Amino acid sequence: MPRIVIFLDLDDTILQTAPKCPPGEPVQPAAVDRAGQALSFMTRAQRRLLEFWLEQGTVIPVTGRTDAALARVAIAFTSWRVTHHGAVIRQPDGALPAWWHDQIRPLLMAAQPLLREVAAHLSAGAVAGGYRVTCHLVDEWLTYVSVKANEEGEVLAGAWARLEEFGLPPELALHRNGANLAVVVRGAQKHDAVRQVAMELERDGPIVTLGAGDSLTDIPFLRACDFALVPKNSQIQRETWGGCF
Repeated sequence: MPRIVIFLDLDDTILQTAPKCPPGEPVQPAAVDRAGQALSFMTRAQRRLLEFWLEQGTVIPVTGRTDAALARVAIAFTSWRVTHHGAVIRQPDGALPAWWHDQIRPLLMAAQPLLREVAAHLSAGAVAGGYRVTCHLVDEWLTYVSVKANEEGEVLAGAWARLEEFGLPPELALHRNGANLAVVVRGAQKHDAVRQVAMELERDGPIVTLGAGDSLTDIPFLRACDFALVPKNSQIQRETWGGCF
């Protein structure tokens, strides 16, 4: 009997901030901010689905969150974990696998000057543009650069324009979803991590993989799975399913 493995995006897939929850629906806190205050929540449907998956399969987070941000999520992940938009892959014991040092770290090392240049260029326009720029690291290596705004729309459009002005090198890629923008390293993305972890799990026998994600930038890792699930009213549904009927 093959094992079921669920590669699960978190934010806006299995949990979301209060303004994104259905009005009037009971919700349960699912993640806290750095101060320990409830930040994200699950609906009853999300909680029931997650409980079923945790009981019947192996759930692996595939998230843009850092390791520290993942630790603030109230879900007991016991297997592999994919963070930093795919640039960090941890074994069940929390260690980076040996092949990460051989395959992923060299990509990050080579991209360091490019990521720093992009961060500096974006930061130069951050105050005037009304957005925030953050550099994320694992050990001493930059993994990605994030740009966040309080609202979607024109603010991130300004940051996007600055990136177009800069000219994004082919070694880097863009991840955009709502009020979040990230510059990531090609070859160290979610779909790369999902394929590698699936290969590791298959060493112990056959598996069936299910990917769950909400944004257009999740589609590559969903395609790496045997089956895919997207939430109702997600970006994928709105922008790809809307004209089907």
